[in-house]
Amino acid sequence: MIENNDSADAETDADNERARERSRYRNLLYVLVPIALFTVLRLPALIHQPGMQDEQWFAVPGLTVWQEGIPRIPYVPTRRRETLFENADVCLMALPPGLFYVQAPFFAVFPAGYATARIPLFLGALVAIVLTFRTTRLLSRRVVASEEQRRSEFAIPAIVAGVAATSIAVSRPLLFTGLTTRPDLLCILCGWVAILILWKRLSLDRLKDSFLIGCVCGLGALFHPFALVFCIQVGVAGLFGAGTWKRRILHVLSMAGGTVAVLLLWLPLILAFPHEFRSQFFANVLDRAGPGLPSRLLWPLPALRHHAGLLWEFLGPAQCALLAIGLILGSFTLWRTRRDRIAIGYIALVWSSVYLTATVAGLHPTKGYWMYPFMWIIVLLVVSTWHGAAWLAGTGSSIRRRELMFSAISLFLLMALIPGSGLRTTWLYITHWHDDRYHGPSFIDGVLNELPHTGVFYADLSYVFDVYLSGRETRLCQEREQYWGDEEIDYAYLILSWEGEDAGWAEQYDGKWVRRIGSRETDQSCFVDLYQPAAPDRPNE
Repeated sequence: MIENNDSADAETDADNERARERSRYRNLLYVLVPIALFTVLRLPALIHQPGMQDEQWFAVPGLTVWQEGIPRIPYVPTRRRETLFENADVCLMALPPGLFYVQAPFFAVFPAGYATARIPLFLGALVAIVLTFRTTRLLSRRVVASEEQRRSEFAIPAIVAGVAATSIAVSRPLLFTGLTTRPDLLCILCGWVAILILWKRLSLDRLKDSFLIGCVCGLGALFHPFALVFCIQVGVAGLFGAGTWKRRILHVLSMAGGTVAVLLLWLPLILAFPHEFRSQFFANVLDRAGPGLPSRLLWPLPALRHHAGLLWEFLGPAQCALLAIGLILGSFTLWRTRRDRIAIGYIALVWSSVYLTATVAGLHPTKGYWMYPFMWIIVLLVVSTWHGAAWLAGTGSSIRRRELMFSAISLFLLMALIPGSGLRTTWLYITHWHDDRYHGPSFIDGVLNELPHTGVFYADLSYVFDVYLSGRETRLCQEREQYWGDEEIDYAYLILSWEGEDAGWAEQYDGKWVRRIGSRETDQSCFVDLYQPAAPDRPNE
């Protein structure tokens, strides 16, 4: 009898192990599919696109770090503080340097160019997909009171996390933050990781975990001051968490210590270039945010109105609607279906992320910060969609029936994410893979082969990095008066693409049009207009 019981127990254990193994494979599939989808959709753009907004500032410093150890922009030798980049050719201090030191090893392996500078952000996007899956699984977990309940701890199936990860993979926020050379996404990744560590470990009441959370926050601050958002969140969570007041204060101090310890890594660069730090960082970060942070926290309406407009441009109507639905209806649904500490904490996390993103960023024009609350809201929306599907399927319905209902609703969710997701861009790049007209690096190489090496070349953001890499003396073409004042400018060629054409910089630089190479037929087509200095005795043609 004992032997029969032992045999039955062994078979049960084997069945449980096989079930766990199938679950692991299923979870892996739900992560790999959105990762593969993002790679297929975005890799062509990473390879083919010329420089995009802000990449003229944040691509080349990673190369100079690899070559010299100092982040700088060699082609911006301006001495005017109002540009935000005074002495940027000496050292770039407009933002913390974390991104540039992450970029540097990639320049050691891959050819220098915009594509290589984007690799850390592309890899960060893949990590974002994994973290979205993980966050959804954590939100699916219920607080249980007994071991029997623990066996069905994940009341929500893994397909829900798969849909959340897929939604992030095709979304516009990850399209831009994962392909544009800016530090926003790497900073935001640190915030997500810090919150997830807090979620998992703070209840263990270990100060070393609080210090670890602080170190992750400090790493985020080394990428971008936006880290203040999640620093405030983890600080408040630690201060109002479980335990005595003395213990909670110790946790907050431990977090602060970890943050400061990592931020001190920037100190040697600040001490070496104090003027550049005061000029660039204060002008770019503090002066542009608008009224002081305390006043924005107390009266957030101007900041919220400002960011509402930015979000409309960033997300488009469909994804803005999803964001609003996820925030409001998702919070209500989660509150109605489960009022445990996880649900309450997550709702507080989502709403505080929206509030702090707007108030901390202030009147700054950058839109990529909204990737931070966007992920939390998408997870909330998808989990709430599951609860709605379960309600529609009927009380007592099978998991299979609920999954089918959820899949049908999720199709509409994913369809709403398709407009503006870059499918046309991907299709053009794939179908014109060997066509220089759609491949920025090859296109500009062909242009430069027709131009001399001597003289100064002014180029806008699309190709300034490429011109610099060609070995020519290069300057970034920007507003002439703002960047160069009334000093006389001598140059061999202006090389202007869409930014220069739209801004009318040829007229500011007294340029005479020579010819256009390429076409502006589509947004993905490569083109430049070449200008030379106009003869002083005759007007521009």
